[in-house]
Amino acid sequence: MANPALKDDKTAILTKSLRKAGQQLGLDQASLGRVIGRDRSAFRRGIDPESKEGELALLLIRCYRSLFALMGGDPEQMRHWMTTQNLHTGGIPAQQVQSVQGLVEVMAYLDAIRGKV
Repeated sequence: MANPALKDDKTAILTKSLRKAGQQLGLDQASLGRVIGRDRSAFRRGIDPESKEGELALLLIRCYRSLFALMGGDPEQMRHWMTTQNLHTGGIPAQQVQSVQGLVEVMAYLDAIRGKV
């Protein structure tokens, strides 16, 4: 049986990581809520890594990590990339990641371009 304290730690870590990634990417809590399919109150309760919301949060964090590597960790460049029209992704990434399909497409693009570096 899983240790409840360990699950609470994982929930807290995921919630904190998602908030930090959102800050660096220029996404407010309302936008993050749309990414994971929950309202802003989900952040107070925490996000279970084993839930659908948790899976979506992990995908956004993966996008953040790829973008961090590509932009050398520069938050201004990361926010600029997220908020401007991108011909390769076919839209504005900050808007695209707010749907599951868009999140997966942006993540796939970042994974592909990061593989070339």
